[in-house]
Amino acid sequence: MKMAEKRNPALVELVLVILFFALSSVVLVQVFVKAHLLSQESRAQTLGLLAAEDLLEQWKEEPAQPELLFSPENGWEEVEAGGSVRTFRLGCGSEMEPVSLMDAVYELRAELWTEEEEAGELLHIRVLVTGIRDQKKQTELETARYVAGR
Repeated sequence: MKMAEKRNPALVELVLVILFFALSSVVLVQVFVKAHLLSQESRAQTLGLLAAEDLLEQWKEEPAQPELLFSPENGWEEVEAGGSVRTFRLGCGSEMEPVSLMDAVYELRAELWTEEEEAGELLHIRVLVTGIRDQKKQTELETARYVAGR
């Protein structure tokens, strides 16, 4: 009878240890999943920023002729909108490579407008990178360039 009494506490301790490890593993899995999601979001923001900066640098070369950069041959689509702002869209994959808008994970959008000045024009561009599924803005950059009158 003394042997049976000694086995029961060991069995209870073993069950408690297994329960503790199971709960700890659940918490650790949740932490790793959250870290993975944060890593993916950070990567998307970094790639979006690089794509936006690259687009701004290309635009600065010839800001008065956006048709050269934002051409359908380069994958861009002009959005029909009224007013003085011209808007162009490009679909991007998960690595910010150009893809069709149907297969896109992100949308790269460029908005262009001009302000007439006395001695020339002030050309503006705003670049936005947005997630297609969640509509979350990853990056937004804006710059302007002055072009003297011709």
